[in-house]
Amino acid sequence: MPRIDIESLEDEWEEDHHLLSQRRRSDPLSQAAKDRIEDYDEGRIVAVDKGQVRVLFEGEILPARFSGAMRGTKLVVGDRVRVRPPRHETDEARIVELLARETVLLRTADDALDDERVVVANADTVAVVLAADYLDVGTRFLDRVMVAASVGGMDTVLCINKVDLVEDRSTVAEVAARYEAMGVRVEVTSAETGEGLDALAQVLTGCWTTFTGHSGVGKTSLFNRLVPEAGRAVGEIGRFGGRHTTVSARAMLIPALDAWLVDTPGVRSFGLGTLRPEELADHFPELAALDCGLDDCLHEGEPGCVLRDTTLHPARLESYRRLLAALREAA
Repeated sequence: MPRIDIESLEDEWEEDHHLLSQRRRSDPLSQAAKDRIEDYDEGRIVAVDKGQVRVLFEGEILPARFSGAMRGTKLVVGDRVRVRPPRHETDEARIVELLARETVLLRTADDALDDERVVVANADTVAVVLAADYLDVGTRFLDRVMVAASVGGMDTVLCINKVDLVEDRSTVAEVAARYEAMGVRVEVTSAETGEGLDALAQVLTGCWTTFTGHSGVGKTSLFNRLVPEAGRAVGEIGRFGGRHTTVSARAMLIPALDAWLVDTPGVRSFGLGTLRPEELADHFPELAALDCGLDDCLHEGEPGCVLRDTTLHPARLESYRRLLAALREAA
């Protein structure tokens, strides 16, 4: 069997939204046209793949295409849109307007770039999946996603998966305690044995949750356990590292929980290129809560900074300083 070209697949996913983009019409809509658009009911995007869009509309998932006024608009899973329903059996639903996003999870290719890539829109929570046997690298990724989630108005849930692969769970317990102390909900799971899945499912109840994580952490396996009818392909783990076959985001319903889960392709990096260095501390909850003498304190020994008198987990402080240095270098 030929080796899967993961970088090619990831690039294909990340460019999917560009396939939807055409030159935007220069003629403004008339007031009558705007009024007609406002009469259409709302739908929600559940899949965008290779230029094809599917929308949840009036309880059904329908294929949809853009109206002329929407040319050049980029949609992502979770977007709320106005939809003109099909007019006959061979017609497709048409997306006529993109509504304002209430929350958004953005990333960039790296910290030196500001090329925003919208992972998901209007989700309540991002569930960051880490592999129990690679927590050192995983927590660095987690800290980045937590910053992006905070910027975009989303909560974070930590899922430490693959606990069946570790005999000594002391590191798992330490990492869980570290983030629980910050108010982050932590679930310990095994997609292989089913451990912790019931508790994780309850966390997801009534929410739109997007799953993210490095390739190979078992994200799609968890997704398939939670939504068996999803039928998402699962890549094997070989000597070349994590492999995945998820190349497009897709939202799936768990009817029993009234929950929607968004599976996304695994990523190698989570850049914060749209964030300024002076904004970073606002998105580390332990630092944002400090009552320093300066509103724009960077917690580097400035007069009035109370960091030296505060107990902050060394790993989190190191993470903050590492991210701050990366953003400064990229600025």
